[in-house]
Amino acid sequence: MAKDLFIDLLYVEKVTDDKRTENQFKELLKGFKKQYLNTTPKYEIDFKKAYSNRRKYYLKLIETEYIKNFNQINDALEINTTPGHLSFLYDKEYNRIKNYLNQISNYVSDNDLDETLYLKPIQNDKSDEAYIISFLKANAMMLFMELQERFSELSDTEIYTIEELHEVFFNEEPPEELIVKSYSGAEIKTVRKQVKQSSIFNAIQGDFREENNDVLSYNELINKTKQREFAKLEELLNEKGIIDDKYNYTKKRGKKILLAAFMVKLTEAKYFNERIFFEDKPSKKIQRKHIYKFFAYRYGPSSNAGKEYRNFLGTEKRAYQKLVDNTYWLDQIK
Repeated sequence: MAKDLFIDLLYVEKVTDDKRTENQFKELLKGFKKQYLNTTPKYEIDFKKAYSNRRKYYLKLIETEYIKNFNQINDALEINTTPGHLSFLYDKEYNRIKNYLNQISNYVSDNDLDETLYLKPIQNDKSDEAYIISFLKANAMMLFMELQERFSELSDTEIYTIEELHEVFFNEEPPEELIVKSYSGAEIKTVRKQVKQSSIFNAIQGDFREENNDVLSYNELINKTKQREFAKLEELLNEKGIIDDKYNYTKKRGKKILLAAFMVKLTEAKYFNERIFFEDKPSKKIQRKHIYKFFAYRYGPSSNAGKEYRNFLGTEKRAYQKLVDNTYWLDQIK
């Protein structure tokens, strides 16, 4: 897809020109990288479920582009600068999204597109087009509403309600059941990466404490092919306030449960060797206790998350999965 999906779907890589098969769309659906909103939204979309792989693909494509736009707007306007500069930035975003609405409206009009087709129990090229363009329209409207709700005080441009967007830009009566509605989900914690200004933390690819016969060494436990990635993840633990710049556990409330989930995620992602091999005796299988003892020693006093680790692998699997699903940096560990 080219530079701007909200425009490209209308004029560059049109939905009606896409002749890929259902099997091809099924394969394409496997390649999407999960995107996350960087803060709690004000609005959400209540849209008809997609059943075909074609519709599912375009829904995911548009949804992903929306999240990128949402995050970009927040990043652009939540900066420390002059009021005049902020007003300029707001007007720039306002006009960009307003253009999306105008272009989508023109497309619907020029192509005599009956948008209600997507609601009917039929599946053909025209109903697919109606489904995709209607979803694109809803996302553009939602993006406009998010911009206004968050930053309209930065400028004196016109403010619209959702109903007015239907009337002003699309010359239509608002539907009885609005597609763009107030957000009803759980709060989303900000996931934008905070840049540390003066950290002295340097990830160490190896052991740094005195040898301990009761604890596996770094090379015995950590898969050699994963050691570089593991170092980056330890930098992330430092960034998230779980370990300090000297590799000591910070003892902050709620951090031990994250450390335990971190260990489970690494276990699932095969960061640990399965066995230890010796020259003069049989190999030894690495057990769960070896894993949590390694981390308890590596991160120092009070860092032992063995109980939480065992629970997450046993009776509290659901709690673990829920924590991962709602914690961006854990969910991204592969």
